[in-house]
Amino acid sequence: MNIDRLSARHINPPASRTAIEQVEAQLGMRLPDAYRELLACANGIRFDNGLVVYPLDDVIERNQTLEVGDYAPGYLAIGDDSGGQAVMLSLASGAVLLVDMGSMDPDAVAPISQSLPSWIADKCRLRVE
Repeated sequence: MNIDRLSARHINPPASRTAIEQVEAQLGMRLPDAYRELLACANGIRFDNGLVVYPLDDVIERNQTLEVGDYAPGYLAIGDDSGGQAVMLSLASGAVLLVDMGSMDPDAVAPISQSLPSWIADKCRLRVE
């Protein structure tokens, strides 16, 4: 996954394979390949517009705090816009979506990209498709 074109404020160093596997064990699932690939390039990204792609340390905490497994099963919170919306990854389709962190209602998600690689290629824009 090419993250070189991202105009981010800060890109963390890559996550190790061991760290990725530890998070998978804690979550009880294998992360989607595209997300594993992103983490192998950057273990978290911060943008000037407030967008945060969570580092692995935050993925478990944020998904537990937001109760994603209860309110949005089949999704994984991978970031947020620093304004009350979570960036979600559909585990079934690989689509990237936005949802209000207060409701986490899968019926109220707004698609922003058909896939994680296309979202990265689109410079992680938050506009709704």
